[in-house]
Amino acid sequence: MRGWSDALLSTTACTPAESAAAAQAMADHFAALVSQRRRQPTDDLLGALVQTWDREEGLLRDDELVFLTRDLLIAGHETTASQIANCTYLLLQRPHDMDRLRTDPSAMASAVEELLRFIPLGSGSFRARVATEPVELCGVRIQPGDTVFAPTVAANWDPDVFAVPGRLDIDRSPNPHVAFGHGVHHCLGAQLARLELQVALGVLLRRLPRLRLAVDEAEIVWKTGMQVRGPKTLPVKW
Repeated sequence: MRGWSDALLSTTACTPAESAAAAQAMADHFAALVSQRRRQPTDDLLGALVQTWDREEGLLRDDELVFLTRDLLIAGHETTASQIANCTYLLLQRPHDMDRLRTDPSAMASAVEELLRFIPLGSGSFRARVATEPVELCGVRIQPGDTVFAPTVAANWDPDVFAVPGRLDIDRSPNPHVAFGHGVHHCLGAQLARLELQVALGVLLRRLPRLRLAVDEAEIVWKTGMQVRGPKTLPVKW
């Protein structure tokens, strides 16, 4: 699962052929699970989706069900797993904030919002936009056919919206970040991701009060060539 997920989130880490093979392997896997749930109904999410499809035929095609399941897995696991590691790494650099969150758990919700604002999960610029007409952006003339990468994550560091955006302030309020997108593009799993981060970080700090890096900071290897960023591994000790 992890290998398939990495390949599907690759920008340059995998070849197009490797990404296509991973997509097919994952589709085959979930198609088999859909078939299994149809033969042996279950009360899990996939089982519920299959039952809904069978009860209200025409709501979802089998291939749509497979793709929906695939996207739920990737978007619901890889993103949060990477962000837990990103948040932990950042807090390990800030002992004062770690101590504050240990002694005042009520500050965790605000801290998670600030961590989401402060830490870009994705590059924000892996989707290209092609101009269809002349336009000027920041003093640069864009011509029809020109390709533009718009790093949307920069919005969370906009000095017109956030005072001293380069400072991590776990008490920042208000905090109108767009880490989960906006409008019709707002993440469907935003509330679940918030809860997962609050619980994971809260339990980690409470159970491991002496948590610290087990290697030199320079030894940490970071993901590259992916749509998401984060450490490949985060060795710690306590």
